[in-house]
Amino acid sequence: MEKSNDQPMMTNEYTWKKSRIITEILLLVLTVSAGVGAGFLYGKSQTELVGLAVLAAAGTGAVLFSLEQSIQAGTFLFEGKDHIAHFVLAYLISLAGSLIFPLLPTGGWPYLTVFVALMLFSNQVTGLSAASMLLAQSCILAGNGSCFFVYFIGGLVGIMVFSYLEQNFLVGRPLVTALLTQMVCLCVSEVLGANEKINATLFLVPGINILVCLILLFVILKAFSISVIYKKSDLYTDMNDPECALLASLKETSKEQYYHAVHTAYLCDRIARKLGMDEQVAKACGYYHRIGTLKGENNWENTSSILEENHFPEQIRTVLKEYLDASSHITRKETVVLLFSDTVISSVRYLFSKNPKIHLDYDKFIGDIFKKRMESGMIEESDITLKELKDMKKTLMEEKLYYDFLR
Repeated sequence: MEKSNDQPMMTNEYTWKKSRIITEILLLVLTVSAGVGAGFLYGKSQTELVGLAVLAAAGTGAVLFSLEQSIQAGTFLFEGKDHIAHFVLAYLISLAGSLIFPLLPTGGWPYLTVFVALMLFSNQVTGLSAASMLLAQSCILAGNGSCFFVYFIGGLVGIMVFSYLEQNFLVGRPLVTALLTQMVCLCVSEVLGANEKINATLFLVPGINILVCLILLFVILKAFSISVIYKKSDLYTDMNDPECALLASLKETSKEQYYHAVHTAYLCDRIARKLGMDEQVAKACGYYHRIGTLKGENNWENTSSILEENHFPEQIRTVLKEYLDASSHITRKETVVLLFSDTVISSVRYLFSKNPKIHLDYDKFIGDIFKKRMESGMIEESDITLKELKDMKKTLMEEKLYYDFLR
């Protein structure tokens, strides 16, 4: 039975990996060919054409290496691993732009949008690598290497300020910061490179550039919010519905496990809100930490198979793997939240099943649970702080009425 469950997963993983490798090879060939072809059309010398080929090959190789490492390590931003096609599309559009920008004045390249777009659909390192390589290519085609750092600094700031949008998607301050930085860099470059007196016309091209960047960033952020942020929010809304198909199946299989998951999810949600964590992720982990029961034993192998079949976000898989896989260590805060929530619910329900009228000193009871878990060393490698543990304990102690409801 285990073999039949694992075989589709292995096949899907192999197919996905094979298609990814083919895509990466095509991107490498396309980037090198486009760079050299554009250099020929721009009338570059043989030496410059060779330089373009080397830059495109080495730069794209570095980008693809970063992409693969990010996939393996799970370091994509905004669940980006599930949106590789979006990164490829953003890269192809940016590649086309890098070949067209040299036709414009050097102060009019909207490279800020390239840096931000490539970062949003991958991560900081991959986005910075890809955008920097394309920027260097544009500089060679334009025969102006001095403008590289003007756009590199602006793009670097753009990546930094737009890296943390997932919690509430507030873009006002990042947008103003990135545009002001780019405007300052462009104006300084124009003033230092001017062979005439400073006048308003010097700032015309940078001003148009900033306006274009503003419009393009609004378009990119809107597309990003629709395709990733809000889509993810809708996904978690469906997942965290206790009447969804998967949880309904768990209820039919085992009402005991279903209600245990519901109670655990409630505590996970309460703690996550108190600690300022992503409550949707924590709640989902509470709901699905017993989902392996659908295939028999509630172990990581069965749980992983179900999560894969239902396309669960990588973040959920990581937390549940840490919690259920005996070979894994607990490192994430969400896993610690799940550990204590599950332990408290399990202990309370067990004691009430033995004696429904038992009187529990919840403060002492929860304090003992924390003491035992701390002494066990299970969370020694986690990122959670002592203050967060204290707040977690306080939150659990405040749920006395809820525990009485479990009698």
